[in-house]
Amino acid sequence: MSTPFAAVALLALVPMLMVGACTNRGDPVSEADDGPIKFERNSEFSGPRLRVFLNLPDGTPVSVNIEDDAVSTRPGRTVIPGHQARDWTFVKDAGIGTSVVYALVSWDPEDPADYLMAGWWAQFPDQHLPGLSFAGSQQFAIVDGPEMDPAIPPDLPLAGQATYVGQAGGLYSYALGSNWGDAAGSYIVEEWEGHIALTADFAAKTIAGCVGCEGDLVTRRAHFGVFLGDEVRDAQAIATGYEMHLGEAPIGPDGTISHPVVSIRHPERDVTASEGNWGGSVSSIPDGDGNPRLAAGFVRGAFQEGDGSAGLISGVFVAPSERLGRAARQQ
Repeated sequence: MSTPFAAVALLALVPMLMVGACTNRGDPVSEADDGPIKFERNSEFSGPRLRVFLNLPDGTPVSVNIEDDAVSTRPGRTVIPGHQARDWTFVKDAGIGTSVVYALVSWDPEDPADYLMAGWWAQFPDQHLPGLSFAGSQQFAIVDGPEMDPAIPPDLPLAGQATYVGQAGGLYSYALGSNWGDAAGSYIVEEWEGHIALTADFAAKTIAGCVGCEGDLVTRRAHFGVFLGDEVRDAQAIATGYEMHLGEAPIGPDGTISHPVVSIRHPERDVTASEGNWGGSVSSIPDGDGNPRLAAGFVRGAFQEGDGSAGLISGVFVAPSERLGRAARQQ
């Protein structure tokens, strides 16, 4: 297929991050923006050549490619049997500002047009290396691949359920309130990973799930040291325990998912308010049971706590069906 589908989501605007992941300046959630999910093309891939592109909110087109902009690469993990995977980090310092992009691609080496990409784009308007800060920056998440194309809708089962279990990850920001003692007034921005579990009800044409209900969110420096800094802060104790409950969303006839309900919970902290959105698509390729072989998309949740702490968790996910996951583990 010559024009694969991608969904891109503007996830958050996070001001005033200096180099390094913890600072006393600014508030990581006060300007959060849960911009729309757009179902559009955002990549070109011919293994292993990759180009990623999007339009900024003001309409300006931006792009990165392996030949000119890749600064690091390594083998990746894939959930699709028969595929191979690789990830790339791109940095492009241009006149309009700097783009920092991470992309993980899984593809069939016998047919590179069969690929799935998940990634992040951080845009720093009018900022240049080495002095990048989050002030005025824009973050986007991208999921792309022919099997997610709404123009080729999945043949959804008429009944039954399917479970999708996989990984999610992205950016985590947290402003520390009065319960944090001397650290109150500072905030942390880090990368995170977590476990996602979804259940699709094909009779009702709905899907819902949770990030972090099985296993804790894990903060780690993986891809964005270029603007978070090389020092890894001990944010694990702050991130541990949060759960993102993804409200029941309709699965459209074209396989797309979009729902404005995400709630944040924590067993030990007083979460007084939360909001968010999530969405994506289910695959048009069936697994051995006749269900879509994976679900992929975006999550975003902002929350407030009783002591004045506030946080924002946003990212992407790829979750294979149980049947596909078993096959991937056996290969």
